[in-house]
Amino acid sequence: MRNNSLAIPALRRKAMRYPDLPQPVLFHPLKHHLGYIREFIQAQANASDDFLVAQLKTIGSSQLDLYLGDLSIHQIAEETILYLQKYQCLQPEPYRLYLTTGGAGYGLITLSDGSGWVLRWGVVEGRYVHLHPARYSQYTIRVKANLLKTAIAVSLAMKRTGIAEPDLWLVNQVRRQWLGLAPIPAILTSDTLLRLTSLLGSK
Repeated sequence: MRNNSLAIPALRRKAMRYPDLPQPVLFHPLKHHLGYIREFIQAQANASDDFLVAQLKTIGSSQLDLYLGDLSIHQIAEETILYLQKYQCLQPEPYRLYLTTGGAGYGLITLSDGSGWVLRWGVVEGRYVHLHPARYSQYTIRVKANLLKTAIAVSLAMKRTGIAEPDLWLVNQVRRQWLGLAPIPAILTSDTLLRLTSLLGSK
């Protein structure tokens, strides 16, 4: 009989201290960067439930764009800064003017691998260059946030428990225990979750 809890109460690991991105870039890698998510799963499978729940909650509940390419989060930030420096709009006021020119309220740039990125105004102090993948850009897929959270949680639980393949019990356990989401009546009607879980576990 399965244990109804995925927790490891005796273990209390500190949050992974991933190196900060250079200012003024604001980027959410757990939400938008496949390579970072893979690293997070490898490093945090045995972290406390409270930490995992807090991190997964930051992904939100709407649709999002996930970058699958080879550029690291630091390369993405550095190329963005170089672009803004080239056009003399890295400082706050020139950057704000850059975003509002034409009335769009955002900028769109292409990085060295051909991927497209959207620039918006960031509300975090010192990080006003809010960056995320462009919709339907090269090396980018569109994903529902709750599906991504479920796939990450399932991947974490698989590493924690040693389960080789996800099943309905595991999926619904992490949805209830970590995500506060309703259980799924069946996952066999669509393999989207299985494909995404496999992608997150790829090397």
